[in-house]
Amino acid sequence: MSSKSNQDPNDHPEPHPWLEEKVYAKLRQRTVDLVKQSVDALRKDKQRVSLATVAAKSKELDLDHRGISESAILYNQEARAYYEQHRSWRGSSRKRAKPLDMASPASPGVVKPGRDEQRVRQRYLRMSKEAIVKRLITAERTLAEQRERWLSQQDEVLTWRLRAEAAETQLQERKARTSQQKL
Repeated sequence: MSSKSNQDPNDHPEPHPWLEEKVYAKLRQRTVDLVKQSVDALRKDKQRVSLATVAAKSKELDLDHRGISESAILYNQEARAYYEQHRSWRGSSRKRAKPLDMASPASPGVVKPGRDEQRVRQRYLRMSKEAIVKRLITAERTLAEQRERWLSQQDEVLTWRLRAEAAETQLQERKARTSQQKL
């Protein structure tokens, strides 16, 4: 029985020091160098710096055209730090906004009377509370403005109607006077 079979499978022996020195260290440094060259070239060309673009640019810049993989960037601490320092995308601590907020403006525009209310309901259920409140406030403001406009128009209609009735009465009185004068 060999001594290897008695070893615990979870036991990971340290790599041979010569492998670390002659192989792994050189590969790590190659990754770092290619990441730096790729990021610098992308920034110089004012292109987006992402894992995919860095990996693609590294293939162009590498003399062997092998380049580096996205995972090589992520698992190499120095390469990852350089990439994250210069990447185009910046994460935010804020909760991501739902794309539906952008697709559904606060003022809905024309609402068709025969619309599919089930679809409308589902759309509202997907919206954030903030977006629904904003939309409700806008709808209430629009309703109040339309009511004011309608009342103003009704006042104007009533004024014109009263004027027309007064003019009609005056006309009737004139006709009556002229017909009496002819007799």
